[in-house]
Amino acid sequence: MNSAQKFIDELFQTLFSFLKIILLSKFFVSLKKYNSPDEEVVILANGPCLTRDLELNSNFISARKKFCVNFFAIAKEYELLKPDYYALAAPEYWLVKISDYFKQKKEELIKSLIEKTVWHLTLLIPYQAKGSDFHKRVGTNKMIRFVFYNNTPVEGLNIFNRFFFKLNLGMPRPHNILNPSIFLALNLGFKKIVLFGADHSWHEEIKVDKTNKVTVNHEHFYDGGKVQLPMYKLEGTEYFIHDIFRKLHLAFKGYFVLKNYADSLNAKIYNASSKSYIDAFEKITIKKSLQFPNC
Repeated sequence: MNSAQKFIDELFQTLFSFLKIILLSKFFVSLKKYNSPDEEVVILANGPCLTRDLELNSNFISARKKFCVNFFAIAKEYELLKPDYYALAAPEYWLVKISDYFKQKKEELIKSLIEKTVWHLTLLIPYQAKGSDFHKRVGTNKMIRFVFYNNTPVEGLNIFNRFFFKLNLGMPRPHNILNPSIFLALNLGFKKIVLFGADHSWHEEIKVDKTNKVTVNHEHFYDGGKVQLPMYKLEGTEYFIHDIFRKLHLAFKGYFVLKNYADSLNAKIYNASSKSYIDAFEKITIKKSLQFPNC
């Protein structure tokens, strides 16, 4: 694609994103800036390598503000680390019609959030979840403060992307929870973001059986082994292999969009995961990192 074609394509994406914002986004959404914007925050993804990451970097992680995501609350580490922020993005958390597997996990998550959270926690979740059963039930724990955000996908010309991002009207495509978590941390005002547990190695375990059923390893650090399952679309149909690779493409591409956005905010994203396929962010080893001389 030459430069003229690229510009036309991105211009069309910008116009389409603007239309989506008008139809889907809530205006005048704000994320309260953290009091000390220069302070660092760690984001704990739930990949298998997080077990090792927590062992190697426990002091570093404990001393900083923490984001956790998805089903982290069902793990014993939730009560030990007492994260400050909790991010959710998948619509399955507030939709009624979901798979039996996800329904069981969601019930376990709700129970854990209600019973275990005895410290102040900010739970960030899309506006579509406001008033849902999930919101009402988890909201019975008064230690949990809900903050709702726009998860409208924004694409196109960088100058317009950054404008919409700063106004919290949209974000890079939220195909993986780590993507919106990084975005939210940036818009909360954090200038140094450190990632742990971000394996992103699903492609290593994609299987196609004799009946053409496609499964992916959904293993997390708290599972203790492989969890080979199909991936489902919202309407309940299973993903084909080209759907999965497209989803992965958009997730990994989104990290480069976030890197560009972080640069515009004079912020830095570091990947300290002991195993990771993310190639957008600088990879560091905490003990040897010049950026973190005090750890």
